[in-house]
Amino acid sequence: MPARLHQELVDPRTYGRIAYLLVAGCLGLAEFIFLVTAISIGLGLAITLVGIPILVGCVYAWGWLAELERRIIGALTGTRIANPYRPLPEGGRWEHLRARLGDPATWKDLVFLLLQFPLGLVAFIVTLVVLSVGLTGLTLPLWYWALNDGYELGVMTVDTLPEALLCVPVGALVLVLGIPALSALGRFYTAYAEVLLGSNVDPALTAEVSDLRDARSRIIEAADAERRRIERDLHDGAQQRLVALALTLRMAEKRAEDGDPESTELVRKASEEAGLALKELRDLARGIHPAILTNRGLAAALDDLAGRASVPVQVVEAPKTRLPDQVEAAAYFVVSECLANVDKHAGASSATVEVRAENDNVIVVVGDDGAGGAELGDGSGLQGLEDRVGALDGRLGLESPRGGGTRVTATIPLATPAALGTGLDVAAVRGVLSDADARTVQAHRLGSLRVVLAVLSGIAATVVVVWALTSAGSAWVAWPLLGLGLLAGLSAWRVLGNPPLSVADMTGEENTRALRRRRGLRSSAGNLAIVNVFLIGIWVAAGAGYFWPAWVMLGSAIALGLKALPRPYSLHDRLFDEAS
Repeated sequence: MPARLHQELVDPRTYGRIAYLLVAGCLGLAEFIFLVTAISIGLGLAITLVGIPILVGCVYAWGWLAELERRIIGALTGTRIANPYRPLPEGGRWEHLRARLGDPATWKDLVFLLLQFPLGLVAFIVTLVVLSVGLTGLTLPLWYWALNDGYELGVMTVDTLPEALLCVPVGALVLVLGIPALSALGRFYTAYAEVLLGSNVDPALTAEVSDLRDARSRIIEAADAERRRIERDLHDGAQQRLVALALTLRMAEKRAEDGDPESTELVRKASEEAGLALKELRDLARGIHPAILTNRGLAAALDDLAGRASVPVQVVEAPKTRLPDQVEAAAYFVVSECLANVDKHAGASSATVEVRAENDNVIVVVGDDGAGGAELGDGSGLQGLEDRVGALDGRLGLESPRGGGTRVTATIPLATPAALGTGLDVAAVRGVLSDADARTVQAHRLGSLRVVLAVLSGIAATVVVVWALTSAGSAWVAWPLLGLGLLAGLSAWRVLGNPPLSVADMTGEENTRALRRRRGLRSSAGNLAIVNVFLIGIWVAAGAGYFWPAWVMLGSAIALGLKALPRPYSLHDRLFDEAS
């Protein structure tokens, strides 16, 4: 027997999961009846105001039922699901009710409890059939004789001891293979419950973090624009005045050569001071945003930095094509600050600079053979570089052993020129992956989908075999197959119909918000279509009488129509669209 199979058979958690599959069907039936009855009565009596307290009570009741489910799952399967509800604000009952209604966990609990009936029923039937067939075959020699006409096992009737003994290995095989399969179904069911009953990322917190990232990106962009404005002002204003001053002083020096020698000395000193001031202003303008970077690109700017350094600097590699403005500026200032540190602190005899594009990132490496011992976070210029690189979702690494030189490595995400050309940097496009990362994530999701479909296919095959061996004349097999088909369809659509959003998707005229809305509408349409097909299957299996799925289909169409309606154009939308 394989070790994995033996481990499943002797693991106590396996039988806890199987016990929960049996309990889930009973709980799902009771919860569904209670919720449908209570909500229907509440909605029906809402016009008389009597139903309002009933609906409010339902909200708290299904929260209590969901908490009961969490405790049962924890007790039977060992999977602890923390309470996902946000802390209630201070105030009275009305504030608490508003907070509860505005909490996404409230509605996720309701969805789980309503789906617990069909899914729990499927799990209950599958578990009961597998266990009953296995135990029946295993114990049939002990009690077959008590039945006057024998025991009907599928296409054969067991009424003799040899026939009963032949059923023993069949029952043992069903249990040996069925128990691990039921354990896998229990793990899948528990993971599904953890998604709906557990705490996901808080949408309010996510929105706040996203807004902060947008604000940080806009601040960085505004700061860069302000630096360029200061550079232009210095070049066109103060710098020109100082040039004129220097020329004037030199003319005065020429005219005063025949006069007082002290005045000549003073004019000469003033001319020197003006020249120094002009040099400082030029250095200041170059530090704010170098004109060579704007006009000739990063490669020429790196050569200029290497030429002005106090130690020999070798530019090992530099990009031959232009990069997005923000990426070029960040790479330039990383190299500039590192070479300034080499001049001031390293005591190095040489340095190297390397800038290259690699896997949708720009890698900047600056190394020296100095004293080392540099650290991040000690108030040095490296901390400012870490902040600048971090604003573009980049990373700054430092290797600086004492006596072994210093090596600074910056990794800056390389966004598409189309995105950055409109003022949108990597940090502003939330949840957008590079093409390579999107392919990797999708490949991982496809692998997980294959495992899920394989498990569901194995369970479906087991159910069909059990049905064929027991009562092939009955159509009960349709019910578990419908439930398994629903799980398979939703799982496949989640992966195949909703691939990760990548940079390639952002190359059109459509902004990020519109693209997300369109993908969300497509996702909802696919999920509703699968659910409607599932309900039509239930209608067919139940005898195909009155076509009640028409009402569900009508409701689905109305829900999709409402979702497709344009929403009010809020201030947040306008700010987002300006960024994207």
